[in-house]
Amino acid sequence: MVTGVVVPLAKTFLRATDIAGITMLHGTLLSAFGMLLLHVSPLRSVNLSLFKSKIRSPEEGAIRLAGSKTRSQGRVEVYLHGEWGTVCHNAWDLPDAQVVCRQLHFKGAVSAVAGGTFGEGTGQIWLDQTKCVGTENSLSNCSYNGWGLMDCSHKDDAGVICVAGTSATETFVDHSLELSEDLGQLFDSEEGCDFLIQGYTYTGENRDDGLWEMVDTTVCAHRMILSRFPGFKASTDVDEISIHLTQTCLPHLPSLIRYVYTRRLEVSRTTAECIHQLASHFGMRRLMEDAGRLFTKLLPEDRSFLTQVSFYEYSVEAGDRVLQENCLQYMAWNFQKLSTSKAWSSVSAELLQALLSRSDLVVPGETFVLAALEVWVSQVNRTTSEEQQAALLARVRFPMIPAKELIKLRYTSALYSVHPTLYQEKVLKGFQAHSLPFGTLKNSSNFQADDRDYQARIYTAPPWSVAYDQSVETIGRPIDNPYDRFGRGSHRGNTQYYKKPSLRTTEHHSTPVHTSAVFNDRKVDWQLNLFNEQSDCSSRGLLCDSLPAARMRMSTHKYQDQGQGSIRYSNRLLLSCRGRFIFHIVDFKEDFAYVPAGANVTYPCPNEGYIYHFVVRPEYI
Repeated sequence: MVTGVVVPLAKTFLRATDIAGITMLHGTLLSAFGMLLLHVSPLRSVNLSLFKSKIRSPEEGAIRLAGSKTRSQGRVEVYLHGEWGTVCHNAWDLPDAQVVCRQLHFKGAVSAVAGGTFGEGTGQIWLDQTKCVGTENSLSNCSYNGWGLMDCSHKDDAGVICVAGTSATETFVDHSLELSEDLGQLFDSEEGCDFLIQGYTYTGENRDDGLWEMVDTTVCAHRMILSRFPGFKASTDVDEISIHLTQTCLPHLPSLIRYVYTRRLEVSRTTAECIHQLASHFGMRRLMEDAGRLFTKLLPEDRSFLTQVSFYEYSVEAGDRVLQENCLQYMAWNFQKLSTSKAWSSVSAELLQALLSRSDLVVPGETFVLAALEVWVSQVNRTTSEEQQAALLARVRFPMIPAKELIKLRYTSALYSVHPTLYQEKVLKGFQAHSLPFGTLKNSSNFQADDRDYQARIYTAPPWSVAYDQSVETIGRPIDNPYDRFGRGSHRGNTQYYKKPSLRTTEHHSTPVHTSAVFNDRKVDWQLNLFNEQSDCSSRGLLCDSLPAARMRMSTHKYQDQGQGSIRYSNRLLLSCRGRFIFHIVDFKEDFAYVPAGANVTYPCPNEGYIYHFVVRPEYI
């Protein structure tokens, strides 16, 4: 009698629980091998799928590195005719190593190694006199004598040393123990396996009997290994579980199960979402977190923002709040790019509402936020209900819109005629903020202390922001703002950009005391510095905790308005990657903001071509 359990996964995501990895000591592992090989439980199950596929063998021409404990170096082996073989070191050079390392998804090669440095292989020697240009996609595309035609022995087996770490679009998860490869071989052999995991999906086609056509992948695994993860149900009395997967994720099920044995898995842009889904379902918290980190690495890669929006929607569905926040934060920091991207039409009302609720939204000004919303409603999502429109408009901070722009809204806003009452209320609130001291405003019966309408976002338009390009070596005139792409007349925002200042020279910048028109004629002067060396700090009697460091110091005293409402400044240092995207934001604390090392920034900037944005953010206390 078949005993089984069906676990749907296509739209269902179970909460992952913290499950400890396989931590058995060597003796325990060896005992486990004996038990697995000697005790084989008869499987009481029937495969009802139309198609059954075995664990896939490597593709012809696949390569791997062997003979080293370090993943990024080893003896080069090639798979052909069902057998792994080696490569002779005759004519072996750096371009050959570059092709091998790139095929294995490393960033590049350090050196080509000859003479059996990583030990002697066994079996065939598949390649000799290999001559690559260095641009080939795989080693099999290079020039060589021919498969199996060689004049050497295994003492001449070639090797490579690759640059450790994978590209930004791929990562290698390694939680392995010393015997993980042995366990991997046990998995590949299926010897003594006693538990079936069947993944299936529907093709969308109908069979002759009227039922949907189904394809599947069945993996035979070992109950003892799987029992460490309750999501497999391997500790119960069932012999088999069936999992409904999407067509995209079905091929990745065997790799996921093999990870349970080896604790090693390569995750790429195309597989990250499927691996995250499967890891979440089976309670593999650590793998789920690593797959989630790859999502973060991938966010800057897509300038169309389609990936970022897709990842956000997936994170909401999967219930992964960390991934959800990472996606929201990236889109908030790069809102101006998002609002002019291909993905703007696919942004949902829920996502837009979440973005407009944030104070870390980086935009030229609040007028830009309103303009972007109007375009989204009038040109992109014309089916948005008036109720949804009102909810979105309520998140625009009208007191932060300049008074001269508020006056124009009645004649320029596409949504004014649809929501006249809401606009009148919000515009009135804006005019009050520009005409009354804050001390008077806060005594109003309508004032709420937590009202975000009076809180500035991160505004990059002059005079609130000035930026310096550290990659340019001379002082000169302002450079073009790479973020000025909106092209909507008065809604545009040009950050002042200057070429690299002398690190020993203090730059000066002036802003109004506050965004309110009450302070139009009152200015605050700021002293700006960028320090790359400790001597630059010490020459001014300063001690920098780390380098590079930015300094933003007010040269005039803080101002108190006529209504005794105190103003403070929560200034920010924005780091943009050559003007393409904002990848890190740092608060100024006690006049200093410290730039973290490359690996510690929020989102990767591969070329480290930083542009530094000094942003003044006044706020009422």
